[in-house]
Amino acid sequence: MKDGYKWVGFQYEVTGNIYSLGRIPKCKTAMLKHLKPGEKLLVAGAGHGTEAIQAARMGVHVTAVDLSATMLKHLNARLDKCMDVQGDMTCINDDIFNIQDLGKFDMVIANFFLNVFPEKRVDEVANHLADLVKPGGYFVVGEFVFPQKGIAGLIQKINWYLAILFYSATTEAALHPVHDYAGLVRQSGCEILDIEYFKILGLKLYWSILGKKK
Repeated sequence: MKDGYKWVGFQYEVTGNIYSLGRIPKCKTAMLKHLKPGEKLLVAGAGHGTEAIQAARMGVHVTAVDLSATMLKHLNARLDKCMDVQGDMTCINDDIFNIQDLGKFDMVIANFFLNVFPEKRVDEVANHLADLVKPGGYFVVGEFVFPQKGIAGLIQKINWYLAILFYSATTEAALHPVHDYAGLVRQSGCEILDIEYFKILGLKLYWSILGKKK
């Protein structure tokens, strides 16, 4: 299984935190407040596990999926240092399409995961993730915001392209414009209940979208 983050995965969490001035970690955990102890969460593209570990601390049963063994190695290293984990966590090194537990999870989170895929594929990925959510459960997407018009939109695009140019050059992430993530959540059969924005100097740069499966 090819590991697209073998050489750059070590810096993923640190540089994301620095690049966003701490907004990305906050974005990743924003919607965990909708989970209760004992519920089931799947994190797609779990990376170093910021939201997965926080959910486990809350007593949630977590399934963390990532195609990169490097990312899961760093997740497990962080998990080993946590003494206050109340829930359990299962880490799976596999393609998300091989996860076929349809309708099993109370919440599925895709934080900074859908942006890896090209426009011709991202809707298929979003629909599959929503299929893993039980009826009445939540589908959460945390991402770069869809650009506004004017100067604000230009800055939002620059923020996005600086990130994707690096990762498309160093991993298998696709180079593409910002996806309409709110549209993808709706298209997957979920109603948007809430959106939280994460700003720098008053400008919306990241958002966490909470969708509820009908």
